[in-house]
This record gives sequence, structure tokens and C-alpha cells, in this order.
Amino acid sequence: MRIAVGCIGHETNTFSPVATTIDNFKKGSYHRGDEIITTFRGTRTITGGFLDVAEQLNLQPVPLLWTFATPSGTVAHTAYETLKSEFLALLQDAGELDGVLLDLHGAMVTDELEDVEGDLIQAVREIVGETWIVTTLDLHANITAKMADYSDVIIGFDTYPHVDCYERGFEAGQLLFGMNEGKIQPTMAYHQLPLLTAPPAQCTMKAPMIGVLNALHALETKPGVVTATLSMGFPFADITDAGVSILVTTNGDMALAETYADQFAFDIWEMRTAFTFNLHTVESAIELANETDGKPIILADGADNPGGGGPCDGTTILQKFIETDVQDAVIAVIADPESVAEAIAAGVGNNIQLNVGGKTDIQHGGPVALTGYVKTLSDGRFILKGPMGRGTIGNMGRTAVIQVGGVEIILTERRIQPYDAEVLRSVGIEPQTRKLIALKSAVHFRADYTPIAHQILDVDTPGVHSPNLFNYDYQKLRRPIYPLDPTVTYGETDAT
Repeated sequence: MRIAVGCIGHETNTFSPVATTIDNFKKGSYHRGDEIITTFRGTRTITGGFLDVAEQLNLQPVPLLWTFATPSGTVAHTAYETLKSEFLALLQDAGELDGVLLDLHGAMVTDELEDVEGDLIQAVREIVGETWIVTTLDLHANITAKMADYSDVIIGFDTYPHVDCYERGFEAGQLLFGMNEGKIQPTMAYHQLPLLTAPPAQCTMKAPMIGVLNALHALETKPGVVTATLSMGFPFADITDAGVSILVTTNGDMALAETYADQFAFDIWEMRTAFTFNLHTVESAIELANETDGKPIILADGADNPGGGGPCDGTTILQKFIETDVQDAVIAVIADPESVAEAIAAGVGNNIQLNVGGKTDIQHGGPVALTGYVKTLSDGRFILKGPMGRGTIGNMGRTAVIQVGGVEIILTERRIQPYDAEVLRSVGIEPQTRKLIALKSAVHFRADYTPIAHQILDVDTPGVHSPNLFNYDYQKLRRPIYPLDPTVTYGETDAT
């Protein structure tokens, strides 16, 4: 069986000022043909999982194009059209196929198109006809009816942090095999809820999502159910279809799929008030750290999370750390190519005056003028060893560690979410020996840091990835929707 595989991926934060161009894809993750196989084989990724099951079941991968740009602002439509044309040309040239695996994100937006994945899946369908299409999506996908209409099966990540990517790729390969063997006739029901949730509440390592995930897995064991997906959505995309959705796929029984999807959606709706959480001010987080001898204490700076479109050069926590003269503290990371270049010019072991961060906008804090010691310089490359993406190569660009009093600042050329502890270890910082570690990450870091953290605190900082959804001026989002419209009842919106 010949299975085409590929990706055009992006998580678009429409509130982010960081533009997304064709260069962001070409200079990010960009692979064609057999390079896809050599890049992902042996990795804990969707495509890595698919390649392993393909080898076991004698499926022949037909690699097309795989590209993903770091989450950022709205994608230039011309960039998407260029990549789409390239993808479809490779698909046209692929010859006869028995299936297509689309390894997508589900929250990509251009300046002309809200539902990019729906558009791409439709274009693939027009080429392959009745050939099976299985689409894998992120847990933060804003799933649309169009995505569901043109896919035979959609499989979303179950976990956040996304530690089950490999398993979902493996599952996709198994399903494609079963569908071609005639053992599975997929019938998929799609339900959308009038519900937005913020990243801290979506974490499947704690309540309420632990219980939700258990219920989802229980649903998948029921007779006739092939797979089920709960997508919590990406609330930082101001589009009609942002938010929570449910997909249930059965083996040839649409009525059963609809029944289970409707019940699961209702159960999620009934617990909507459970998706709340507390945020700490930076000052109170520092005070809590000072009251305990335990280390490390992690401060989650989710509002400037580059994994959700943040510029990654916010300085709110850095400013407070310096003002309060905290000790044994780390800031990971601040993307500031200009300061990195100056640190490299100064050299290791020298003091330097810098204006750090705050160069993208003032929303995340302005530049911090400081005199620091150039402690470490690095090429910024490392191998991920944590649960997420284990075995893949991380690249921060040229990197410098600047020490100011008791604070070590990891400055990078590239925006990178520091969810893997190898970000710190690669520049000589052992996280377990530090008291305070501020990470520009909302949830993903928990997969690698929870086992070593004394305490984890979500901090209230300004930014385009702030979990306070009332901070945003939504213009295109369907309304009414909870919690922005607290009196809405399930069924009031058109999308149900």
C-alpha cells in the first residue's frame, strides 16, 4: 500500500505582531521527499509514529512536503498559496495511492483565509478522489466542518503537553491499513461547542483534564468506536470557528457516532465552569519562592509563549528579577539577535552593556538596560531528550548566557519554546540547581519539568498568549460563546 504523507503547518495567533512569511517556513522546518523520512525516522513525532507502523505493516510511505513555521502572527496568503501549489504538484506526481496521511496542526490562518487546513484538505480530496484521507491534528486545532467533511478520519492529540504525537501517527497508519483491508468503514460525527478555554485549563496532567482524558479513552473502548478526539481549540485565533470540538468515528454506524459525540459534547459543556484557574503576579511568585527552600520553582510565562505566537522577547519577569535582586534565577529564553551579536563580539568572560528584549512591541515589556557578564556562548543546537519530540534537533540559533547579579539570561537568535530542559543544559545550566526558572511556555514544559520541579506557578504577565481571554478584542469569533458570554446555553450558536 502506498501512502502519501506531508504537512503544511502553523499555529496562527492573529493577535501577534510577529509576521509570518514564506521565509518562516523555508527557514523553519522544511523537508521534501526522502528527506522527510530521514528527518523523522526514530523520533517521537506524528510522522515518526507513522514511519514505524508503515514498516511493521508493509506500507510504503510516499513523502511529499513537510514544513512548519514557528507559531506567530497571521500568515501571508501568498506564502500559503506557494506552499500549497508545491504540495499539490508533488501529490499529482505521486502516482496511484492507497491513502493520504496529512500531518497538520489545525489552527492556521492567512490574511485571506480563516480555515487553511479545510482548504488544503479539500484540494487534496479533489486530486485523490475516493482515496482514504486521514488527518492528524493538534489538540489546539480549531476544527471546522470543512476539515471533517473532506477527511475520512481526523485524529487529534489526546494530551497537552503533546506527549502522544508518536502514538497518534502510529494509530493513523493502523487505521489506513484497516480501511484499505476493508475492515474499517469510517463514519465520523463532528460537534462544536460554544466554548473557549485557555491553555492552563487544557493541561491533561491535572484536573479537570485528567478526568476528561480518562472519559475520552473509555469512549474509545466502546463497541463500534474506532477513535475519538476532543480538540480544546486555540483561543488566540480570532476566527469564526475557534474553540472546543468533538469528533467520534465509528465503524460504519453514523447514528452511533452522532449519539456518542452529542453525549460527550454535553458532558464537556456541563463542566464548563471547571476550566478556570488562578494566576500569580510576578511579585507574589517571587515571595512564594522566598518562603520555601525547595528548588527549582518554575514560573510559566505563558503570555509570551513563542509556541503560541508570542514574540519571545518580553521582559516583565526579567525586570522584576533584577529589581528584587533574586538569586539562582534563570530566564529562558529571550529572543534578541541584536544582543546575541553584541555578546559574541564582546566574548566570554567580559562585561557588556545591553538593551535586552522588548524590541518587537511594548505590550510584553520594553527593553531592559543592563550590564552583564558574558558567561557562555553556543551555536544553540541540541537534541531533545524530554517526552515531547524526543530525538529531534532543537535550534535556538546563536545563543549567549548573560549573568546579571543572581540572574542568568539565555539570549537566542531564534524564537523557541523552552519546554525541553536540554535548552538549559545545552548552555551549561542544570535546572535542578537553580531556585527560580522563568520559562516562556504555557504548558508543554510540564512534561519534562514536573518530575524535577518543587513548584510550578502560572504567572500573570501581559502578552498575546495571555490566558485571560477577556484581554482580547474578538471581532470574528462566533458569539455568544462561554466564558465571554456567561449566559450562553449549548445549542444557541449555529455551530452545534
